[in-house]
Amino acid sequence: MKKQLWPFLIPPAVVLLTGAVMLFLFDHPVSAAIVFGLGVITFLIAFDASVKYRREARKELDDIFNNNSMAATGVINDLDVPCLLYMPNGRIIWRNAAFERIYRGNSLREIKGGKIDLTADITQQLDYQGRSFQLHNISVERDGGVKRSIGFQYWIDRTEATHYARLYAEHVPAVALIYVDNIDELAAGEGFAEDDMRADMERFIGEFAETVDGFCKRIDAMRFIVIFESSHIAELEAERFAALFENSKKVFTGTNSAVSLSVAVGVEDRLAASDESARHAMELALGRGGNQAVVKKGTAYFFYDGGQKDTVSSRSKVKTRLFASALRQMMENSANVYIMGHDNPDMDCIGAALGLFRCAKIARANAGFILKEDNPMIETVCEEIRRNHLYGGFLVAPEKFQKTGRYIDTHDRDMLIIVDTQRESTVAAPELLKLFKKKVVIDHHRRALDVIPDITLEFLEPNVSSASEMVTEIIQYFDSNPKLTGTESSALLAGISLDTRNFTQNTGFRTFEAAGYLRRNKASINAVKQMFRDDIQTYIDRAHIVESAVIHRREIAIAVCPDESGALLAAQAADTLISIKGISAAFVLTDEGDGVKISGRSIGKINVQLILEMLGGGGHFNVAAAKLADVSLQEAMERLTAATDEYLERAYPELMQESD
Repeated sequence: MKKQLWPFLIPPAVVLLTGAVMLFLFDHPVSAAIVFGLGVITFLIAFDASVKYRREARKELDDIFNNNSMAATGVINDLDVPCLLYMPNGRIIWRNAAFERIYRGNSLREIKGGKIDLTADITQQLDYQGRSFQLHNISVERDGGVKRSIGFQYWIDRTEATHYARLYAEHVPAVALIYVDNIDELAAGEGFAEDDMRADMERFIGEFAETVDGFCKRIDAMRFIVIFESSHIAELEAERFAALFENSKKVFTGTNSAVSLSVAVGVEDRLAASDESARHAMELALGRGGNQAVVKKGTAYFFYDGGQKDTVSSRSKVKTRLFASALRQMMENSANVYIMGHDNPDMDCIGAALGLFRCAKIARANAGFILKEDNPMIETVCEEIRRNHLYGGFLVAPEKFQKTGRYIDTHDRDMLIIVDTQRESTVAAPELLKLFKKKVVIDHHRRALDVIPDITLEFLEPNVSSASEMVTEIIQYFDSNPKLTGTESSALLAGISLDTRNFTQNTGFRTFEAAGYLRRNKASINAVKQMFRDDIQTYIDRAHIVESAVIHRREIAIAVCPDESGALLAAQAADTLISIKGISAAFVLTDEGDGVKISGRSIGKINVQLILEMLGGGGHFNVAAAKLADVSLQEAMERLTAATDEYLERAYPELMQESD
């Protein structure tokens, strides 16, 4: 009803206007008074009529809405879409016939199949009675004596759509690349039987392809591709590709060494995309040292260890020589060479930096090491650097670039070398990375996912003991007579000694070759000992950390480092813990305010790198670390023990059983 109310006011307005004319134009006050009286009466009559009109209009509209509401209720009730109204506590106050056929209970809280979120305006999934539903919540304000909020929910049956989506996902093509990653090592062995090995590999990979209902093809001497449906991926991941790795050990090589495999699987919606993902995954697998499987699904990576103690040794001196040549060319074309390590640098980091300082001097470039602040681990060598005029200006604070802005004018002639890390999140000053166009990475850790972007030149060798060993080899190919100083040689030797725990772990014959070269070039054992000496308070603090350790699953020590002690002391305490008889691995947690840092160490049985990788960290089999952001020590402890148990469950289930 759209009729306007203003027509009711016309009669009294006309009467009042007549009275005004008679009063002012014709000077008839009596007649005017009578007319004004009639006008008032007319106004009252019009007002009463308008009130009645409003009342009737409201009643008519109420009838329309009531009729429409009843019609809407009837439609919803007959609709074959389950609908209901519920109270905030989950109690059902109304449902239509379609929902009645699914559930006749009184509360959404009592529905089995998953907890239903009653929050307004959300969508959620629920599997119930063998069917898959998509639930939609809508808030409704109900007027009464007091306004009360109720919820309206409707269920969309997605069972058929989910079924076909699952079928599609199971038939998506998966591409697996399988490489023998230690072929150079095998070929160098006495008695290597290449033809027999190739025949065994073709038979072995062919049998694997049959188990996943796929087909295989040899793409190189010891490289294969297998194409199969992704429905088999879950089974392969559940057993962590154990069949592949175990059967590879049975391949006849003619030497004392077994075959080591790198497996990369790509899963995408198209075959070409799956092949591309598999290639990316293989680059990551080889960059992490091989002997493992990497599965790439979309943007997510999943890692599965090959079961050996550590990565295979596949280093090449040719690669080192080529890198040294390229590095020298870059340095000779640079005015300034800046070197940056990881946050809280250790002796391996600064030792490698000093070795690169010598390379920069040979290339006639200025060199500087970006250092936020000293720490107890490197304070001895930092004091020596400041005392020696040869290293004037070598230690550079990150603030230098922010205050002077000089780099903005010379960035085309400067280069940055990141050493002993490859992760953007762990460098000493991440904000400086974007300032340099020429960036070089030298690192001995297994390849991570969050690698520094836009690298000009990189040298990643996860099979090398330390960054100092890598730089020592680079120096030998950089110049025929580099003329290392005693400080530089001793710092490099200290770096190797630190990461090998005095040459007891992660060593190869080239590690000792590097140490021998440094000893011939003025490295002093006494100077190395001085670099590792602690003051009495540090020794006491470390002893307290070791004393507070608790034993988890009989062979794993977990301790907490006091807030004021720092991550470096935590690493030292972890090293001390694994020297204790019966301890196979140790973890020390440090509360850093914005998160908890975890240092992990192992004597070779338990892979601490795989454990801490579950928490977003990384490293090596025997040495690894992770940082958990915005968590308490208790939460970090719980996540660490959960990751440890998950690893032990598949690697050493007997420890779990014995502990139970």
